[in-house]
Order: sequence, then structure tokens, then C-alpha cells
Amino acid sequence: MNSRIITCTWMLLMTMICSPRMMAQAYDHLDIPNDNCLITVKYQGTRPTITDFVTAYLNFKKEETFFDKVYKEWNLYLQKKALSPTVSISNDVKNGYMRYDLIRPEGNDTLFMEMCFWNCADGKHKLVAANVVWLSEGDYGWTDYIGTHFLLYDNKTRIMRSVYPEDIGALYEGDGLSVFFLPRKGKNIRVSAAGGGDRWNEVLIWDGYRFSSKKVN
Repeated sequence: MNSRIITCTWMLLMTMICSPRMMAQAYDHLDIPNDNCLITVKYQGTRPTITDFVTAYLNFKKEETFFDKVYKEWNLYLQKKALSPTVSISNDVKNGYMRYDLIRPEGNDTLFMEMCFWNCADGKHKLVAANVVWLSEGDYGWTDYIGTHFLLYDNKTRIMRSVYPEDIGALYEGDGLSVFFLPRKGKNIRVSAAGGGDRWNEVLIWDGYRFSSKKVN
């Protein structure tokens, strides 16, 4: 076979393999966590907004500690009623980002929840993230509801379900506690990790299909 034909064929195969559209087919084969998390997202218009994702997620989680409080405050916000004095909500529909802050003056700490979403390269899905962070006296606190929950939303069925972070490249593999900060602008997740008295900073870079990790100063 002509060497030029072989080279062209090889390049075509590599393009197909590396194409985000081809890679995105792997979404159909992701392992499904056994958490019974199947959430229908209701919305008006041509596509859901961050408001719709937050509403659907909190409605599903409202029976759980902490999320019940967020759920009640979120509904006050939607009804344009006054929030509790220690609560603030920022809902940035344009950038697809929401943040809920609970400030505890007596404890000199703050607890916040944030959500955002990414459009996937296959044009059929969106990746949604819900993240809870506890900052206590300049350090990170930990309890059972702290951390990041990733969900894959299907544009056709309007259902989102949990996905394992490692299946989308969003698992920090260093020692110690890793804390994610979701992007209000841009697409990348900032990671701060504490372990052994040291602190590292990384960025999880979104490529339209999954994340890859990069260390930053």
C-alpha cells in the first residue's frame, strides 16, 4: 500500500479517536453510582438555566441535613422574599452559576454551596456540579455533606444522574483533603488541598468532555 495512503488513513483514525464527539460516546457506558439519584429538570423555554438545575437538585436533596436549609432559603429567593440575616444568595444566570452563603458570626466561619454546569462536546449532555465548602477560622472544615457532587444531564430525557468523579477526570489524587471551587466565569475548577502541613493548588481543566489536572502556583 502506498505510504501516503497509510499516513492519511492513520491520521483519519487518530482524528476520529481523539474527537470530542467520538469520546463523548463514552458517556453511555459510565458506571452509575448506587445512590438512586435520578432528577428530572423542569424548565420553560428552549433549554434549562442554572436556576432550573438548582431548583431540581435542592428539591431532590431537601430531606437531608443542610440542604433542607438551603432549599427553604432558595424558595424564599425565588419568591423574592427576605432571606435570613445570615444568608446571601447570588444567582448568575448569564454565567450559569449560583452561590449560597451561610455566615456564622459566633464561630468565625462560613459555609457555602455553589452550583454550575458545563455544556458537553457531544451536544447531548450537560455536566452539573454541586459543591459545598466549609471555611472555619481560615482552614477547611469537614462533615458528611461537604464535597462536590457531579451529575450528567441528558438534553433529550431532561434527567440528570450522578457520575463518579474519576470517570470524568475530576478526582484529586493527592494526600489530604481536597477542596473544589467551581468557576463563575470560565470553565475550570480550582483545587486547594491540605495535607501534612503543606498546601497545593491545582486546576481541573475542562475540555468539553472531561477534566485534566494541572498544577499552578
